[in-house]
Formats: sequence, structure tokens, C-alpha cells
Amino acid sequence: MLVKEYMTKNPVFLAPNEDVKDAFNLLLENRIRQAPVLEEGELVGIVTDRDLRMAIIQNLKLNKLTVGLVMTKDPVTVTEDTKIVDAGKLISVGKFNAIPVIEESGKLKGIITTTDILDYFISTSDDNYGNVIPNSS
Repeated sequence: MLVKEYMTKNPVFLAPNEDVKDAFNLLLENRIRQAPVLEEGELVGIVTDRDLRMAIIQNLKLNKLTVGLVMTKDPVTVTEDTKIVDAGKLISVGKFNAIPVIEESGKLKGIITTTDILDYFISTSDDNYGNVIPNSS
């Protein structure tokens, strides 16, 4: 199974010049924990809700703190044709929550998250015990 089958396509993304507080609110509104950072369409980093939260707490007096100052530059990436198990290994070893998915040209195609990988393993596991989560109906 490949990353392209489970990744989130067209993810919410940020720009390096965006205000940290605005970026944090965007993540909250979209109920996501991280976002790729793009500059002129190219992936330049990734930022997490934790990165943003810590920046806000540590720099309460700064008026213009930007995503570019707190993001992880040049993040680990995968392509759509990466095996999902390999992406899971990268996430596990690196202790990441997500990895951007890029084309060979560097253009962002999506993002693969721990939840996406968990969904893959759940969908492929043998369920000898019926539904794990009972239906609410």
C-alpha cells in the first residue's frame, strides 16, 4: 500500500511570513496539529501546534513573530509512491506527527499523518472480534 492512498490531499498550509497567533488559530479552526509551510509554492518547512504555542508563550511581548522563525526547515518528506509502512517507520523513528508528501519537483502533494497511518493499519487488520467501536445506532 502506498502513501497516496491514505494521505491527506491539498492540506491546509501556511506561509513563512504569517503571524504565529494567526497560524495557531488556523490550526485550531481546522482541527489539525501541523501544517506544511510553503513559499512561492515550494515546501520550506513544517510547523506544529506545539511550535506555535511555545513561541506564543515564550515571546508574549513580541508583536510580529512569524511562522518562518519557529518552523522546522527542510523537513523529512516522502513521495506519493513511498510505501505507507516506510512512512510509518520514518514517523516512528523521527517522532513526527506528520510528513509532507511531495512530487520529485518539490511541489507539495499532501501530508501523511499518524492518524492516516493508523487508519491504514486498522483497515488491513483482521478483525476477529467484530466491531472494535460499537455502533451508536
